[in-house]
Amino acid sequence: MADKKFRMGSDFEEQAAIVVGWPRLIEPVKGVFPEGTVHEIIANLIGHVDKIIINCGWPGSSARCREMLEEGGIDLNDVIITEIPDKMHWARDYGPDIMGNEDGELQCVHFRFDMYGMGEEDGEMSIMCKKYGPHMAIELGCTNLVASTMISEGGDKEFNGAGIMMAVEDTEVRKRNPDKTKEEVEAEFKKLFNLEKIFWIPYSTWEDEESTIGVLDYVDGQPVYRAGSANGHVDEIARFVDKNTVLLLEISEEEAQELESARITKERCDMAYERLSKETDCEGNPIKIIRIPAPIPEYVLTTPADRQNRTWGKRFSDNGDNLLDDGTPSPEGNIIMQPAQSYVNYLVCNDVVIAQSYWQPGKSEKIKQRDEEAMNILRSAYPGRTVIPVYAMSLNLSGGGGIHCLTKNIAKY
Repeated sequence: MADKKFRMGSDFEEQAAIVVGWPRLIEPVKGVFPEGTVHEIIANLIGHVDKIIINCGWPGSSARCREMLEEGGIDLNDVIITEIPDKMHWARDYGPDIMGNEDGELQCVHFRFDMYGMGEEDGEMSIMCKKYGPHMAIELGCTNLVASTMISEGGDKEFNGAGIMMAVEDTEVRKRNPDKTKEEVEAEFKKLFNLEKIFWIPYSTWEDEESTIGVLDYVDGQPVYRAGSANGHVDEIARFVDKNTVLLLEISEEEAQELESARITKERCDMAYERLSKETDCEGNPIKIIRIPAPIPEYVLTTPADRQNRTWGKRFSDNGDNLLDDGTPSPEGNIIMQPAQSYVNYLVCNDVVIAQSYWQPGKSEKIKQRDEEAMNILRSAYPGRTVIPVYAMSLNLSGGGGIHCLTKNIAKY
């Protein structure tokens, strides 16, 4: 197989399967259980892809998953339930990167893993996540494994299916592989995925940086902290819509003037636009750029009674002084958090786009209007596909991930 020309398919091509991570039964996130959101995502995938694999990685979660699916009217014959150990359910990041060739043969690229640059490779969680990809690849019929010397996660790799990958430079080099140069990292990616080009986004959004670097923002004089993050993924800021079109986050001047975090993210989006506007696809065609706004920021007051509050404490910098990386004290007691909101973190699966939305009855009209604006942009970007909004706050708040993070596309080759 070594001589075969494998390629990594794109999300917007025909998909053979979608892998979904099922969360363990935990406390609700301000009244909403994450598993309810996951159930809704699965329900909207039924009939749109041949194979839906739901992985229940926590002991006992499989029984709960089956119960919820049946109660919600989903025929268990329409899904495959696996029990590969996984305590985080972010299938996008450590799930299998499966390539294919013209003969229908499959090959899985397997990366090292260190908890998003925030842990150790030999830690229990890192080892569990590293085992996940090969096991799921075998479940999908792929036994040809190619190991990489690099650390990397799926949420930071976007493919156009035609020789180009897009990723965050700061993440892949400084944060994950500081022992390698950018040139070495790029060469490894090109070799692994048979790429001609890599589009390097300088940085991800400011909201997607590591939680322990410090205060995210100040609102009404109160410090606001990140609820969690992937520590710099491209799927929070930019996505391929087709082989030469990119959907890119846009922050307005007004938003940048209102919030320091928005100002920093705007600078990063502007740098990304500057780079992408000079790129071409492998045939020499210029890259088209579609802009999409950010959700209206929402802030959640958590108390020590909330799981999100208690687990946040485990991320504090271990420097002996109980300080965050910017020198500010680690928060104690009540913590105001901003969830990892994004309209860019959507799932494309054949004829549907399952998008993150944020309005619910009782919320402001501004949130509703922003949702509608984003959904209309997605409809325009993906003509012929049905855009399905799913309220995603429980996923965003429960670990810094979203709909795209929870799922893994397996292209049909």
